[in-house]
Amino acid sequence: MESHADIRQALRSSDEETRREAVHALRGKSLSESRDALFVGLADVSWRVRKEAVDVFVAADPEEACITDLLEFLRNGDNAGLRNSAAEAIIRLGLRAATPLIGMVHDDEADVRKFVVDVMGTIADAGFVPVLLATLSDPDVNVAAAAAEHLGNIGDSSVVPALIDSIIGNDALIFRFSALTALGKLSSHLAVPAEIIALAKQDILRASVYECLGSIGDDSVAPILLKGFRSRQKSSRRSAITAWYRIFSRSSVTARAVMENSLLNLKGSTVLPLLIESFDAEDAGLAEAVTAILGITGDTRSATTLLNAFANERYTGIALTSLKRLGEDGLAALLTLYQEADEVSRSAICTVVGELACPTGSDVIQEALGDASPMVRKAAASAAGRLGMTDCISTVVSLLEDSDPEVTSVAIACLKHLAALDRNAIQNVVRELGVSDQAEKRRNAAVLSATLGDGDTLSLLVKDEDPGVRQIAVSAIGSLHLPVHCSVLLLALVDEDPDVRIAAAEALGEVGGTEVVEPLVHAMEDEDCWVQCAVLRAIAGIEQDRAFSVMESLVPHAEELLMVTCLELLESIGNRAAFELVETVLDHPDHEIMMQAVGILTRQGGEWLGSNAERLLSHPNHAVRAAWIDLVAGLPAEDARHFLSRAEKIENDPQLRLRIVRLLESLT
Repeated sequence: MESHADIRQALRSSDEETRREAVHALRGKSLSESRDALFVGLADVSWRVRKEAVDVFVAADPEEACITDLLEFLRNGDNAGLRNSAAEAIIRLGLRAATPLIGMVHDDEADVRKFVVDVMGTIADAGFVPVLLATLSDPDVNVAAAAAEHLGNIGDSSVVPALIDSIIGNDALIFRFSALTALGKLSSHLAVPAEIIALAKQDILRASVYECLGSIGDDSVAPILLKGFRSRQKSSRRSAITAWYRIFSRSSVTARAVMENSLLNLKGSTVLPLLIESFDAEDAGLAEAVTAILGITGDTRSATTLLNAFANERYTGIALTSLKRLGEDGLAALLTLYQEADEVSRSAICTVVGELACPTGSDVIQEALGDASPMVRKAAASAAGRLGMTDCISTVVSLLEDSDPEVTSVAIACLKHLAALDRNAIQNVVRELGVSDQAEKRRNAAVLSATLGDGDTLSLLVKDEDPGVRQIAVSAIGSLHLPVHCSVLLLALVDEDPDVRIAAAEALGEVGGTEVVEPLVHAMEDEDCWVQCAVLRAIAGIEQDRAFSVMESLVPHAEELLMVTCLELLESIGNRAAFELVETVLDHPDHEIMMQAVGILTRQGGEWLGSNAERLLSHPNHAVRAAWIDLVAGLPAEDARHFLSRAEKIENDPQLRLRIVRLLESLT
């Protein structure tokens, strides 16, 4: 479908797809040729055809005159599809349509002006702010209200004074509602005029006034919002609560103290149930506000609500702060809820008891350790550790056989906490676990031995039949820096399990001296590449020169992971000999390894760049040259220009050459 005659004929077809294809055929043609046909497509009865026409028109990058012609369709009241398609195209053109749009803002037809304002607001560019401010005084209230609404959407807080003045000067309800809503989206903390505050007396505007005060007001309006807590309208009450907390959150320490003091009067009052009723976990701003305010009041009637907030991950932190503010009475109220609570709430109560480290909750925690719910048992074990409940060590030990792995994990963490309080009891636990026929229990014995710093027990566990036990014990000796056990680690270096050998190498790197270097060098003959890498890192950590000599023999034939490790260590050594060894990798057949070497030398700059620039800029591999060019572009401007200029002279690939030219242009 090439000729205009064919396209015009197809646009008259009764088949929707034929008409859409006709519009698509206009893509790439100049608008001087295709404009009229595209406008026919914009008026089509099918949304698919209209969408195609919008896409083609926008892609054609229309000039201002063509955009002006398109805007005329906003007057078309008979074809809503045409009008909406024209608006969509203008919106997608964005600021390219700014001048024609601004020219129509004074159109004689109010509907056209409203459409123009809505399009400006949807584009939402700050460049339209002056025009929208002027439109606040439009004789048509709907146009003025739309201008106010979109000023809020654009988010330029400099318009706040003008919006306030317009609300005072225009008493139309729809305008005031739109302007107040706009102010609610902005931020400019100032003393709000009495005329704005007075609008809260009107039921229909009250919620919007409160939202407005929360956005632009300072702490002077807090008493007004506090009265809003008692509002009969649920929406107004919720708006007042959220607004009060927004102001509280951004106020000075002095102002916050005054605001907090004003809330103390709510303790024991009839307002508190209204606050509790307002909690809505789906409304984050409101939920945070209610949670914080309930804590400030100190009223224990809020315990259940705060517990629900705590159980929600989003509000856990703020709920815990509020629960702490309730003090011992609040915790007592929580504990009375335990027996009748569901598992989520029981778990939350245990967590709160632990977080508050309140010993009065110990009985509940003791009971919860045997709860039917793993969620509760896990929370109770964590709390027992925080509370230092050494009297329940045996109960916690029984949780090591729990069917839920998360419970057993927390139980171990609890025992690690308690080890600091009753070392003898935990040593007894270790002895019991260490002789168990279950490998998992012996692994737990190794973990607890590490906590106790018991190197002797760890040395015995290094010889365990289970590789998992051996690995934990070996790693613990390293993390505890117990050099007296180096001989044990050297034995582990030849363990049958590679993970144990890796742990041994890492541990020797932590605690070993020069006396373990030669055994480590010998371990480089290990058949496992991961072990070799761990051993090489250990040698480098003890004696860099010896590691370098090992790498000199490795680099010519090392592959994959071992070569990557060598390069990382050579860069960390950072002397001339190391970088000369890195240079030898520039001809490596593996692209990724070679580029790692390139990156290392690039980071050194200076002579390393100069001496290798030619070989890399003329490298036979296109990807290497491309990567090198990008690396060079990240150098200081003078160096980058120097090397890119040389690259431009010798690069034969058109795309790479264009890339070099653009990089050079960006540096000028």
